[in-house]
Amino acid sequence: MPIYAFEDKIPAVSPDAYVHPDAVLIGDVTVEKDCFIAPGVVIRADIGSVMIREGTSVQDNVIIHVEAGSKVVVEKGVLVGHGAVLHDVHIGSGCVIGMSAILLHDAVCEEGAFVGAGSLVPSRMRIPSGKLAAGNPAKIIRDITPEQAELMAGGVQLYVELADKYKKGMRKI
Repeated sequence: MPIYAFEDKIPAVSPDAYVHPDAVLIGDVTVEKDCFIAPGVVIRADIGSVMIREGTSVQDNVIIHVEAGSKVVVEKGVLVGHGAVLHDVHIGSGCVIGMSAILLHDAVCEEGAFVGAGSLVPSRMRIPSGKLAAGNPAKIIRDITPEQAELMAGGVQLYVELADKYKKGMRKI
């Protein structure tokens, strides 16, 4: 897998995480155990740091970047959907970031928040715990239903299991 040091910053990937060979990690990146980093993901921490905490799934073609001296933190058990862009954000545990969502500088998703697919979360927006935000620009729409919360938790567990299956069963042919 393409993992690159940048100056004195070297990515740290748990041996219990799965990073696809076509993902790219550069610089001050940490990926904790049970994470799933899919094909096409680019995590570029050349001028700041990126922390991906335990059990998080970063799906195909996600881009994560950070400004000088800043950081991105994606807490435990987060699902980051295909094609999302995260730039200088803090994502709380158990959040779902929908496909192709864009989260800009200093946006915060509190624990269990959900960002709808294709949404643009503007700089400095805070999405409260248990709320759904969607649109361009994103607005708080409503509370997450118990059924959605259950689906979110099931999705996290699915990707933890999938990471293990990929480590054991994926091979290039």
